[in-house]
Amino acid sequence: MEKEIKLDVSNGSLSGTLIVPDNLEKPTIVLIVAGSGPTDRDGNNRLSGETNNLKQLAEQLAAHNVASLRFDKRGVGKSQSATIPENQLRLQTFVTDVLSWVRYLSESDKFSKIFILGHSEGGLISIEACQKFKANGLILLATPGRNLANILQDQLTQQLSGQEEWLQRSIQILDSLKNGNLVPQVPVELETLFRPSVQPYLQSILKVEPAIELTKLKLPILLIQGTEDLQISVADAELLNQAVPTAKLAIIPKMNHVLKIVPESDTKANLASYQQPDKPLSSELVQKILKFLNIENY
Repeated sequence: MEKEIKLDVSNGSLSGTLIVPDNLEKPTIVLIVAGSGPTDRDGNNRLSGETNNLKQLAEQLAAHNVASLRFDKRGVGKSQSATIPENQLRLQTFVTDVLSWVRYLSESDKFSKIFILGHSEGGLISIEACQKFKANGLILLATPGRNLANILQDQLTQQLSGQEEWLQRSIQILDSLKNGNLVPQVPVELETLFRPSVQPYLQSILKVEPAIELTKLKLPILLIQGTEDLQISVADAELLNQAVPTAKLAIIPKMNHVLKIVPESDTKANLASYQQPDKPLSSELVQKILKFLNIENY
């Protein structure tokens, strides 16, 4: 059974898709939390591409009798009524939204276990949410293990190769933001990432040390990372695992950031998969998740 769910929040409503296997009383459910930017419930983002990866994941879970709820982020898709000005957004805004969804699932009393699954920045949001809601487990896909400043610096070093002036200016802006200072004057070339209206949100994430936050949790944790991820490295997953050695770690060969299998060291093919919604998910990814959920016959 697939059902559209609308959840009232402080200034509008959030919309999501609930999938519940037929003829199954109180199944396990996974709340799926999308990554950064204007990403919808299916994992599609008007800026970075249409992958359908979260929709595919929900369908794979349903095929193995696992329920799921995935949702459009505040301000995206059918959750646009809950839009707030960008300069008022904080990481905690999205944490609060996730907590609203898990309360809805918990109070419905229709599910035997509630797991939270976060992808990329959604992993950071999920870690914070699990500090306030005792889920049955946490699944982190391609989630940063280092401070966002380090991740962005790595990405900018690659993207701005040969453009030393812009790279140094970007690092200066990052340092200012991390130290609590806004940067009102941003070169037009860097506005996509550092426009003044998004800086308060960036500052809220720059305060998060993922490995430290993860140590505050007392619940089963699964860490999954692909070797061909252009955004997050295997080292990030290993840092999280070092912080919480009891967490299960799965490194998936040839899987990229959008959870698809791509050729090794082929950036062009890797990026092309961001625009290939019919390209299937990594089957090993699904198997690792099902095993963690204790689902038989996976």
